[in-house]
Amino acid sequence: METIDGISTGRIDRLFADIEAFVDPAFDGWTRTVFSPAYKAERSWMVEEFKRAGLEDVHTDDFGNIVGILPGRHSTAKPIVLGSHTDTVERGGRFDGIVGVLGALEVAQRIKESGSVLNRPLMVIDFFGEEANPFGLTCLGSRALAGSLTVKDLERVSPEGKRLGDAMQSFGLDPSRAVSGKHPVRGSWHAYLELHIEQSSTLDQTGCNIGVVSATAGIKRLVGRYMGQYDHAGGARMKSRKDALLAAASSALALHEFACGSPEYAVATTTHIDSLQLAQNVVPGRSELRAELRSTDSAWFGAIEKDLALRLSMRATEFGCELDLEWSLDNEIAHTDATLQETIAAASTILGLSWTAVPSGATHDSVHMTGIAPMGMIFIPSIDGRSHCPEEFTPKKDIINGIAVLEKSVRLVDESRP
Repeated sequence: METIDGISTGRIDRLFADIEAFVDPAFDGWTRTVFSPAYKAERSWMVEEFKRAGLEDVHTDDFGNIVGILPGRHSTAKPIVLGSHTDTVERGGRFDGIVGVLGALEVAQRIKESGSVLNRPLMVIDFFGEEANPFGLTCLGSRALAGSLTVKDLERVSPEGKRLGDAMQSFGLDPSRAVSGKHPVRGSWHAYLELHIEQSSTLDQTGCNIGVVSATAGIKRLVGRYMGQYDHAGGARMKSRKDALLAAASSALALHEFACGSPEYAVATTTHIDSLQLAQNVVPGRSELRAELRSTDSAWFGAIEKDLALRLSMRATEFGCELDLEWSLDNEIAHTDATLQETIAAASTILGLSWTAVPSGATHDSVHMTGIAPMGMIFIPSIDGRSHCPEEFTPKKDIINGIAVLEKSVRLVDESRP
């Protein structure tokens, strides 16, 4: 069976069927978390698939990423780079990241089989450990490649008490090389392109074929610690209570209202509230709230800490509590390259596919590539916007469309950018 631009679905079907065998059977859905036996086995399989696609110099770099090269006419020219990831969250889906890696392999193999030779080398990367993990640090391989993984990061400890550095070493990686290896400097690559499912509902709801990503949201996380007063649940009158759990719950609503009032794309998610005690006959005197906020609106994102400090303090005061806020930055807003946006849009139009500009609320390995090369992203629809769950689904025709746009974009970049 063939669809758009002559791409056969047979090879894609085989790749998806094969990779789906590498999962943890203890969980529903598709679970292939970083450092797991299933992930280790899948990576060994992936190395062979890189070779099968005709890529050369296939290896695992100092940062845990699987890398392969399709030589170009000019061996010293800066490469065009394609990448994504193949690890999953627990009880995740089978398309997030995986579409980008398998799609990149298909593009490389199609170019090689066509007999044409690109002017530039084409590099394909399966980035190590993009998804969330017990150490609280996403995008391990791309972060390390970009030089952003630090010695301090290696000291991060999981809830089970294991160091990130030790986990990397047990997995067969050298953590010291991950932070001190040779990083590509800014301008080392000609361009970076990533194909990905949207993980939101814009394309599915509008019936649009392709999303041209305008920017990836910045992410800030907060921990709020509420200090009230422990009291007997039967004796303390309602108006005199200093209930730290109610203060945290009210703050969760304030976070929701804050994001709903943003002028552009923004979301806020409260992920955890803990009263720090189990007795049912005690008014909570301490509580902890954890949340994250994401946005592509630079002004809104920059003012988050100041604005929320006031809003959440007011909620704490309303319930007679004090509040301590701790902030952390996961990543800044990452804008895609304007020329690559135009290239992806042109590729879609040439192929007769509809396209629209969309923001990305999810973070990706591409965020960390912006310091190395111009970066562009291609989105394809996610049915009902579902992702990070077994119900995550993208139809085969949309996957083929995405691969076709990725290949056409590679050829346009190779021909047009000096």
